Amino acid sequence: MTSHPLPKISAPAARALEGAGIATLEQAAEYSEAGLLALHGFGPSGIVILRAALTELGLELAD
Repeated sequence: MTSHPLPKISAPAARALEGAGIATLEQAAEYSEAGLLALHGFGPSGIVILRAALTELGLELAD
């Protein structure tokens, strides 16, 4: 399976994802919106960016 890097995102959001062990879009898709928003430093604008990148790959966030 091919893995796709995370899109350009704010530094705090990138640190939050890194801290949670999320390094690819496929890994991000395993999380729900609420789960990502619970990460310190990750906010609503990060969700918008991730959703757009996931949509391009035919993926979406978990329920």
